[in-house]
Amino acid sequence: MTPVYIAESELDAQLVQDLLLGSGITAHIFGPNVAGAIPEVPATGLIRVVVEDGEADLARALLKHLESSPAADDEDAAFLLDSQSL
Repeated sequence: MTPVYIAESELDAQLVQDLLLGSGITAHIFGPNVAGAIPEVPATGLIRVVVEDGEADLARALLKHLESSPAADDEDAAFLLDSQSL
């Protein structure tokens, strides 16, 4: 598992996870209560979105693209995700 996003809140992490899942990338949220229970995910107190190692580069590229895009409403974000070639 590879962390691809550090969230400021559980809601923030959930939104990122939903975006990744909607793009076909398996994503999990590890927070202060979960991290450390799995050896690969050290306990840090941070809320992290993690993906499978083989999907990390694609997930980071998708998140970088969304962060660099102009502010988008939900429909624009859905279009951006649907138009990504996986």
